Amino acid sequence: MATTPQTTPTGFNPFFKRVSQGEDRHADILAVCAMLTNKSLADIQRQAETLGVPKTGPYYPFLDGDMIAKILIEHGLVATVWGGECFHFDELPDVSIAMIEYKSTAECGRCVLFHRQRMTDGKVTPYVVDPYPHSDAKLHLRVGKSELASLTPSWYIGVHQAKPSAKG
Repeated sequence: MATTPQTTPTGFNPFFKRVSQGEDRHADILAVCAMLTNKSLADIQRQAETLGVPKTGPYYPFLDGDMIAKILIEHGLVATVWGGECFHFDELPDVSIAMIEYKSTAECGRCVLFHRQRMTDGKVTPYVVDPYPHSDAKLHLRVGKSELASLTPSWYIGVHQAKPSAKG
């Protein structure tokens, strides 16, 4: 039986704002990169094209961990390599691109943005922002462990700020 997600906690304002992947069913990872960089999907798609990604999907032969890292580093972000199998969001870094609904037979899934938001009062709120446009709007932002329990991450890429380079 499917559960209906709770409403967003009063006063919770996610750091990352949702970017829809639009009608391109392959653009989920580009939409997550757009969320991470606070850019539009069109901006990230143009950048990806300059790096050799085709204008339309499927992108999976091109959007490997190295390509994602190239896209993000241009915006001051460092991406780790794809993390091994995982089964719970507790296993992920504070900011991650997480693959959910992974099908090993097809070697595909879809990507969402995971963030463990740390507040100044010490409270930690995990949430997922989903770029998929065809799901119920209530599922675009899932906040708290109880709402994340219905999602199982399979693979992930950690993301963090790049350290300023030393200038000589």
